[in-house]
Amino acid sequence: MSLLRTAIRPAARLRLAAPMVTVTAVRHLSFKPIYTAESTVKGARNGHLTTKSGSLDVKLDMPKEFGTKGGPGTNPEELIGGGYAACFGGALGVATNELKLKLSPETTITALISIGPKPKGFQLAAELRVAKSGLEGADFEKAVKLAHEICPFTHALQNNIEIKTVKV
Repeated sequence: MSLLRTAIRPAARLRLAAPMVTVTAVRHLSFKPIYTAESTVKGARNGHLTTKSGSLDVKLDMPKEFGTKGGPGTNPEELIGGGYAACFGGALGVATNELKLKLSPETTITALISIGPKPKGFQLAAELRVAKSGLEGADFEKAVKLAHEICPFTHALQNNIEIKTVKV
């Protein structure tokens, strides 16, 4: 029996006297957002992703490594990797400015996002590879540490998944 069916089966047997609660569009946040992105996926991992802004309109496919035939589409791991690399690169720029260090305009961040099984479900891990930054030794370490303190992707993922940052 699939993990999903195992999780759903007990809930399906419940007989609720009251109607189901629906989610409203009202969101309560602990901060005032500067920007909110809106993305919609129809069809899950083998579906289609669009954004309200129209900047993304992509086919999603499961990778061959999941035992599927694969396909030309992207997947959630590639998407989070691209987002994390871009966000961390921006945070590294802010960090080097605060530390009065010079970050090379050739700086490249490559994110490796791994997915694998855990006892119930799946887990992620991230490795950020920083190349051509122009930073060395202690300056590199200080800038990376501060960038992780600034980066909202790190805030969201830290203590939830393994995160490693390396200089290449």
